[in-house]
Order: sequence, then C-alpha cells, then structure tokens
Amino acid sequence: MDKPVLPVSAKVSIVMDHDLLDAVKTALIPEVESPSSERSRTGVSIQGNELIIETVASDTTALRASINSYLRWVQGIQGIVDIL
Repeated sequence: MDKPVLPVSAKVSIVMDHDLLDAVKTALIPEVESPSSERSRTGVSIQGNELIIETVASDTTALRASINSYLRWVQGIQGIVDIL
C-alpha cells in the first residue's frame, strides 16, 4: 500500500537592512504570484527587520528547489544593491 502524500513546509527568516526589505519583497512578488511549478507555493512577508519566506510543497525535492530559488534571488538582489 502506498503511503499518503503529505505536504512539507519550511520557513526562512532573513535579517536585512530595513530599507532593502520592501525592495526585495516587491522584486519577489511576481515569482510568488506566478510560480514556475505547481508542486510548491511560496509566500513572502516582512516582520520587523526580517524577510520571511514560507514555502509549502508536495515533496522535499520541490521544497528544496523552491527555497534555493528564492534564496538565490534574494542574494542576487542584495548583490545588485551593493554594486549600486
């Protein structure tokens, strides 16, 4: 008998400069609204000086891929701001 598929989830909190928080959240909104896969859903919010990324996925592979994507996007945005 197959085991039922249960969703997996993760919550990532990134402390960053308050001025950068809104820019990063705004930049990530298109990805949140139009995910590249139906295997995961992600929400982005701000709490104090933290960017909160919450992901729910159908399996651990999709969860890992989604988290890695969002973390790379955040890193890229921070890198661009640092250069400017």
